[in-house]
Amino acid sequence: MNVSDIRGLFPGLKDTIYLNTATMCVGCAPAREAYELAVERWSTGRFDWMEAEQAGEEARGMFAEIIGAAAADIAIVPAVSTAAGIVAANLPPARSGENIVVAENEFASNYYPWLLLRERGYDVRAVAPGGDVVPAEALSRAADGGTRLIAVSAVHPVTGFRADLASISRIAAGSGAWFFVDACQAAGAVPLDVKRDRVDFLATASHKFLLGSRGMGYLYVRPGLIGGLQPVLPGWKAARLPLESFLGPDMDLSPTASKLDASLAWFPALADQAALAVLRRFGIGAVLERNARLALHLRNALEAEGVDCLSFPELHRSTIVSVPVDDPDAVMARLRHANAVVSVRAGRIRLATHFYNLEEELDRVAELIAGR
Repeated sequence: MNVSDIRGLFPGLKDTIYLNTATMCVGCAPAREAYELAVERWSTGRFDWMEAEQAGEEARGMFAEIIGAAAADIAIVPAVSTAAGIVAANLPPARSGENIVVAENEFASNYYPWLLLRERGYDVRAVAPGGDVVPAEALSRAADGGTRLIAVSAVHPVTGFRADLASISRIAAGSGAWFFVDACQAAGAVPLDVKRDRVDFLATASHKFLLGSRGMGYLYVRPGLIGGLQPVLPGWKAARLPLESFLGPDMDLSPTASKLDASLAWFPALADQAALAVLRRFGIGAVLERNARLALHLRNALEAEGVDCLSFPELHRSTIVSVPVDDPDAVMARLRHANAVVSVRAGRIRLATHFYNLEEELDRVAELIAGR
């Protein structure tokens, strides 16, 4: 993997140190070009919506490759909250003792849809973190024979803690529960394999480590579950033959996860097609390997500067590094002055590396946080 080839696709990084991919990625040139061409064609009345629909189908397939799934297992949705809402809506009213298990420090998109299930009779067991994390063992203690769903983040958006999905899937299976994974901070950042880890549902948005834009996302559904699910907001894309299903009176739903599709956002779909092709070009394995090296380099650089960060065993590390500091405002001011873009979460500096970062950038950010 040639670093100069990578950087050439991200011209906006020339004078910027960008460690905020956990909020939103830096737009790559191919995605920007796809957007600009779409706007130009739209503004002259020559936009081809069928081309955009085909782009969505190609993006569906490329995302499936990243998580070890088939395109038929993937629904296109605008956000994780939409995906979670679809899954929540497919849970029947609770019987006595039935419950949902979720960490109480989950991001709202992977929390509110489950919390609302209290109105349908479920005991929603929000597990408090021990320190900064909710390990698999804590979820296991909360689960029992009445648990119907366990929801986790593959990578926590604040701490960067990477969940042991294989262990949690075994807990869910032991309870007969569905296993839902929010992969917003994991897809394109760390390895994911839905079949190996026996995941039932996995959802993500495109605008972080997948290099896409706001408005596109994906929901993986384990094939054995697709037949029993019903769309929540079905439109023409939910049909077996969408292009032949613009009008009633019949409804013949797709036998694949596409029956859960939301109407496609055409401009973001074109951008996603271009962005995911970038990851395919370099090879997702090589991208993930570089990500791991960069994150380790950042941790080592912080340690060399005497800066503490949240530390986890290797199994639980991700591309997000959380740094407690005494004065976040002062640190952020130094970083902004140096054109370094990061974020603050829970009073800590949140740093998120991606394959387009450079080792020397990480060294400089560590110096700035240390006050040098």
